[in-house]
Amino acid sequence: MKVGIIGYEGSGKTTIFGALSGADPAELLRQKQQIREVRVPDKRIDALSAMYQPKKTIYATIQFVDVMSGAAIGKGLDGSILGKIREVDLLAVVVRGFSNGYDEADPKREAQAMLSELLLSDMEIVERKVARMQKEKVSDQEKALFRKLQTELENEKWLKDMGLDKSELELLRGYQFMTLKPVIIVVNVDESEADEAHSAEVAAKLGLSEPTFVLSARVESDIAQLPEEDQADFLADLGITATARERFIRAAYSMLDLISFFTVGEDEVRAWTVKNGSTAQESAGRIHTDLAKHFIRAERMASSDLLALGSESAVRDAGKFKLEGKGYITQDGDILHIRANA
Repeated sequence: MKVGIIGYEGSGKTTIFGALSGADPAELLRQKQQIREVRVPDKRIDALSAMYQPKKTIYATIQFVDVMSGAAIGKGLDGSILGKIREVDLLAVVVRGFSNGYDEADPKREAQAMLSELLLSDMEIVERKVARMQKEKVSDQEKALFRKLQTELENEKWLKDMGLDKSELELLRGYQFMTLKPVIIVVNVDESEADEAHSAEVAAKLGLSEPTFVLSARVESDIAQLPEEDQADFLADLGITATARERFIRAAYSMLDLISFFTVGEDEVRAWTVKNGSTAQESAGRIHTDLAKHFIRAERMASSDLLALGSESAVRDAGKFKLEGKGYITQDGDILHIRANA
């Protein structure tokens, strides 16, 4: 999963990137674009690793991309920057919610301005496509689809809210429309509003249609630089239950409708990320394409059952060890062992 962090000049976007990724913001100011891969926190894999004592423990990962635009609000985004934004799975739009000493913060206006720029970029692509369709050989389905997209965008509606079906989304795959991507509005507030009670108030006051995530970049950046064992006490003093990274990743997984399953053994304990609703065969393909191609069955147990009962044999004795076919829908927290033809 790749999350693009975007925002106007002065929003604190790079500091937030540092807080979410653990990177030092001072080092990032010299870069045009930064990508950091971080592991997805999951207490279940911690517990499974403690149980199996494997040679390797591999966490699921998420990539944060800091797209440096340097653009002021209303000045437009550079085409090369827009191209980089199109490559991500989820957009985190950072807006200023703190006073900078010379003008009042207006996070709602800033968020709406950025969303409008992204929509306008998609509209330009659709309009060019509609114009070309008069000369190109295009199916009736594609013609109807792009005319429908044009109407929606002209009405300032995001394409992700159209309820497009699988065949329509397949036709659009190569275009990487930004208005098909899920969006989180990240409001960067003053240190005095860093606690979760204030954060909830800020989100409610904004009343944005997109999900809103409130944090203080300065506070969270300081926390990210602390050793993990010291973070919990610091967070508690501030009235925050978890780091911004943990809370943001949970929100991102929910928005992208992702779940985790595990493979376990003495050699390796590993977390895998799949779309909610994936079959056992599709999950096998996440491990290796050959496992999906030659799939026979999946041996399954819930990680919660294994951790509660203490051993695989206890899970079997309790009747909670199952054999599943290729159509079984993988559940969050499943432990799978895939059987396949050689």
